[in-house]
Amino acid sequence: MKPTDLHACTVIDIHNHVWAKDGELDRDRAMSLLKAADCLGIDTVCVSLPLMTESPTPEEFRQANDMVFEALEMSDTFRGFCFVNPGYAEESVAELERCIVRHRMVGVKLYHQYRICDPALRPVMDYAAELGVPVLMHAAKLRDSANVARQPRVSHAEHFLKAAHMFPNTTLIQAHIGGGGDWEWNLRVLEAMPASAKYFIDISGSVVDAGIIRKTVATLGADRVLFATDGIMEEGIGKLLEAGLSEEQLQHILSRNAERILF
Repeated sequence: MKPTDLHACTVIDIHNHVWAKDGELDRDRAMSLLKAADCLGIDTVCVSLPLMTESPTPEEFRQANDMVFEALEMSDTFRGFCFVNPGYAEESVAELERCIVRHRMVGVKLYHQYRICDPALRPVMDYAAELGVPVLMHAAKLRDSANVARQPRVSHAEHFLKAAHMFPNTTLIQAHIGGGGDWEWNLRVLEAMPASAKYFIDISGSVVDAGIIRKTVATLGADRVLFATDGIMEEGIGKLLEAGLSEEQLQHILSRNAERILF
């Protein structure tokens, strides 16, 4: 498959973002994302606005999701993921009801406030399973002390293994295999992921090491890998097309897997 062939097939970027500027949606940045998607042949861009502070309040995460609503009104290309802080269990469940049931967002976005296997996530995970939507969790296997200090509760592959057993009815997405840290360690751990687990991993991230996509597919199978760019669209497409995968594998990664869990 050549880059120009992306325009001939359905492409779903399952992990991307819109952002705030001066307390409001940065519409210029959102428009740039739409233009890039159009140029590159990406049909659907799933966006959220995660907050990276230690414990965002319900008011703060509702405001973030309101900006996602505004972005969704800009184009049908955008589909929304609802960001919440599971530490506020009742408010988070209410926000999922508002965003997903009433306003048709298609997934849940979690950041590093809690690990994916923390029991505090139970209400959010159970409600996501009831609604039939995936939970996309920020993840990395960090090595350097500065990043570990900034994200002490970031999730990695071992945490996803635990979460797959704790929340067997919830569809889990491990974000950006190439998001920094030791991606090969992640893959070695994920060899133990049960075949029955509702688990997926996305290919986004700034790391473009040779073989990263091919090894991910070899470890997990193409039916568990999702196309995503997390704002780095050209590199995301390039490392996928470089991976030497079959046409069928590419189709699964570009859209078929996402269609199974989103629509």
